[in-house]
Amino acid sequence: MSKNKSFQHKVVYGVCIIVILIAVSLISRPATSNQPGGMLAQMRREYRISDAQLGKVDPASEAMRLSLLGLDGVAITFLWSNLNEYQKTEQYTLMEATAKTISYLNPHLLKVWEFQAWNLSYNVSREFDNYKHRYLWVKRGINYHMDGTEYNYNEPRMMNSIGHFFGNKFGNADEKKEYREIFPDDDIFHEEIQKHLEGTKYSVVEGAEGVQEGKPDNWLVARLWDQWATEVVDNGLGSIGAMSPTIFYQYPAKRLMNFGEAAEKEGNISEKAQAAWAQAYDEWREYGDHELPSTYGIPIKLNDADRLKVEIEEVGKKFDDAYGQYKEKVYAEKFAKLPEETRKAIETPKAERTEEQMSLARMAEPSVNVSRFEVVAYMRDNNIDGVLEASKLANVLDETEFMRGVINRQKDIVAFNYWLTRAKSERTDRTVEARKLVYDAHEAYKAADLVKARELYEQAWELWTGIYEDFPELREDASSDVLADSIKEYRELLNHFDQDISPNFPLIDILRAEAGGDFQEPEWVPEDAPKSDEKAEAEAGEMKSEEAPKEEPADKPMESKPAEESEKPAAEPMKEEASAESKPAEPAQESAESSDEKSADPE
Repeated sequence: MSKNKSFQHKVVYGVCIIVILIAVSLISRPATSNQPGGMLAQMRREYRISDAQLGKVDPASEAMRLSLLGLDGVAITFLWSNLNEYQKTEQYTLMEATAKTISYLNPHLLKVWEFQAWNLSYNVSREFDNYKHRYLWVKRGINYHMDGTEYNYNEPRMMNSIGHFFGNKFGNADEKKEYREIFPDDDIFHEEIQKHLEGTKYSVVEGAEGVQEGKPDNWLVARLWDQWATEVVDNGLGSIGAMSPTIFYQYPAKRLMNFGEAAEKEGNISEKAQAAWAQAYDEWREYGDHELPSTYGIPIKLNDADRLKVEIEEVGKKFDDAYGQYKEKVYAEKFAKLPEETRKAIETPKAERTEEQMSLARMAEPSVNVSRFEVVAYMRDNNIDGVLEASKLANVLDETEFMRGVINRQKDIVAFNYWLTRAKSERTDRTVEARKLVYDAHEAYKAADLVKARELYEQAWELWTGIYEDFPELREDASSDVLADSIKEYRELLNHFDQDISPNFPLIDILRAEAGGDFQEPEWVPEDAPKSDEKAEAEAGEMKSEEAPKEEPADKPMESKPAEESEKPAAEPMKEEASAESKPAEPAQESAESSDEKSADPE
């Protein structure tokens, strides 16, 4: 009996295995030109996850994976351990080969490509003293990363990462001066980049030409990869995953700004740099009009913040004009419920409040603030006409303010207003001239032509003062610009003339912000103080009266004066430095709201 049951079980198991094999063969049947294939083949095509859709199919890579019978994960772990050992023993060629083998075993793991490219470009390159050797390993890391696009040509995150390598490693590294000199002449590397861009509309030579004719710039090459990445996403071919869309879409325009900024700092203050800033300004505004998904599931446009601000002001005024009287009544009710000491503290003018009263008033403010919905509730409780309209306006305002808050938070992530204003300023002839004067002054200072350097610097400061008056938003970030170093150099230059920078120097706040707590305040000279027109005229009249001889009565005996007073020069009250140039240029003060509004003006 037991033997029969055992046999029956074996038959059942055999039948089940056959059924499963048939089912697996059916659902995994490959697609042909006439047949859509099994369910798995259809799903791979629908979600674009087949090897042929992700990138090229490498026979060697597929053979390695099949020969491991599903143990490719174990093999990758073993190879990774070997790679680390090669890196410790400085066998960098074997390390690079092992990194490629790891990627071939699973070519669709994006982080493997990115990490090992970073390892070669950053960790290995720094082991060499000669910057040319470092440049070589930076190239090897980038080449390795670009190889990954052959297997993942619809992965915008990988393209964006490659753009970072071209931009940051060549443009922001300690050796950036040397790297940026080598890169434009590295024709072999340019050909390798172009091979990876084949099949796209992007050209290294034509689309990334820098200040040298026919020579690409690393920042503009980075821009090509970012443009390709955004194109893939916009066409629905790839996804950025959890990456912020606000950050992702900024890069094409931002790379133009990086290029313009780098060119100006290197002294290439030309029409190309100015044109790059002008194009960046236009593209940054287009970026502001690009519809972006938000974490709230609401599509947003960064430029809508200004439109919503106007809408909030208009609807808010309409609400206040119609129902402001009830807001005062609600406030009065809330105020009456406060303790007597708190009411007295609030009624006391701010300038006359004690510390205790200031604390009481500050704590009470949230409790007496009146929201629009409280006004609506008051009207409803007192059966006042117009409750429905008031409720509609309050809801519209609440939704609009919420949406504007969402947009402003996204704008702050990328410093949208600052870069819009910066590009708007940099594209003007005045800013180009101001930067050129600063650069020429620096060169004259290095050449020990101090008189010329001082003259050029002082011409530049006049222009920069006007720029910051027109674009006050830029003044706050000037300490991170090259201008702060130039002002510091100007102060050193004045020391050669046994002078110090004037306390009334219009850009001294930039120098103070850059130096922080180490800033040494210039010694205050009374004659440097700005003088009103009346005071200046009075002193001028006094000087003239001292110069003119006074008629004394003939019979009046001559009075003797102290030696110091009689020998004092008549022109002493009028110092040479008390000129219009020493008067401080008051920076225009604007609130955060007005700054945002101004920075978003199209022209």
